[in-house]
Amino acid sequence: MKKSINICEILLFVAFVILTPFLSNKITLLIAIPVFVLIYYFAKNIKIKNYALFIFIVSLIIRIISIIILKVEITDDYKTMYDASTSLIKNDLLFLNSFYFKTFSYQLGHVLYQAILLKIINKVIFLKMINSIITSLIVVFVYLISKKLFKETTAKIISLIYLLYLYPIYLNSVLTNQHIPALLSLVVIYLVLSKEKSIKLSIVVAIILGISNFLRTESIIIILGISIYYLINIQKDNYKRNIISISVLLFTYFLFNIFISNIILISPLHTKLDNKEPLWKFYCGLNYKYNGRYNEEDQSIFFSSNNKRNLLINRVKEENVKLPILILKKEVILWTQTNYDLRITNIINKDIYKYILWLNQGYLNIIILLFIVSIYPYKNIKNKKILLLKIIVGLYYGIYGLIEISPRYAYILHIFILLLLGIGIEKIIELKRSTSK
Repeated sequence: MKKSINICEILLFVAFVILTPFLSNKITLLIAIPVFVLIYYFAKNIKIKNYALFIFIVSLIIRIISIIILKVEITDDYKTMYDASTSLIKNDLLFLNSFYFKTFSYQLGHVLYQAILLKIINKVIFLKMINSIITSLIVVFVYLISKKLFKETTAKIISLIYLLYLYPIYLNSVLTNQHIPALLSLVVIYLVLSKEKSIKLSIVVAIILGISNFLRTESIIIILGISIYYLINIQKDNYKRNIISISVLLFTYFLFNIFISNIILISPLHTKLDNKEPLWKFYCGLNYKYNGRYNEEDQSIFFSSNNKRNLLINRVKEENVKLPILILKKEVILWTQTNYDLRITNIINKDIYKYILWLNQGYLNIIILLFIVSIYPYKNIKNKKILLLKIIVGLYYGIYGLIEISPRYAYILHIFILLLLGIGIEKIIELKRSTSK
């Protein structure tokens, strides 16, 4: 088993190393380096009694300022779900007859969540304020999880890197359904890393991820990651406990999802939460012409076809030679780029805005390089809990190689990358100390 794990770690390292030549605007590294140097010295020298509370307050202030300054137009799926939420609080259920919700009724979870908030205060700014609180808690959990894996100073550095990362700050102004699922995933990771395996823990984790799945159907990756993590840690003295934990985890998770779906079915919405076109993501994701991203051409062809299975099979046959290149292009887009293509309607100075985007790309480039240093298959890494994060990153890498991608989907992926940065940061700090002696 140990040899198999080592091989997988090497493959994960290679999978990300091959992305480095394709980093955008490599020169921007030089712009972002001073920020990382300042973060290091701040984390090392500034003593704060309640650091978790400090970063929450600072994060919240930054995020509130950002949603006040940025005027982001509601577009695409977010517009559809927001409009449905406003209709729902007026008891207007006509939106359920639309093609979107008939086909992708699993999106109703986010609609219901927004409707509850809009029932309290019917203002878009209120939704964004709640986003700011949730994403500030994400920063806190990045710190708490990092503390479980690395030294205190390293955990502070990681949390500050994420606190200042511009893309999550920007996304507070977008009515995306990614914020709460990302937070819930981190809560689960924290619990798994902190608690001994038990039936109670498995039930709690399954329910939390079930709630996450209700809002965004992505938590199955976390469930799989935890299950694999438990499996590879099976030994003679714990195999019963690990197998029971996995069984209870999976059983509770799927039972909870069925329960929630049936509750919605018998409610006035009278709709089952499901995806009537599961092949769509694969058909779109395997389009070489559009780099596996959403496009209207695929949408027109796919949804007008009576035999979608054959349509997908034919695409695989047509693109099979190009598939390795397509996957590489998709992974580059997903992991190494960010997406500000949603319309910001109040950009005052385009030159300043361009500089900010350059800085953000340089910031991300440094994060990616630190991450690659961190996932190098070192033989002397004692903390085996890090393996859970590597498994989850590997699963995301593999799954998004096949389905539709967008730089926006990297929101949670970048969080997991940051959680692994501690290895690289501590290696660099050790190197700095050894060379200064």
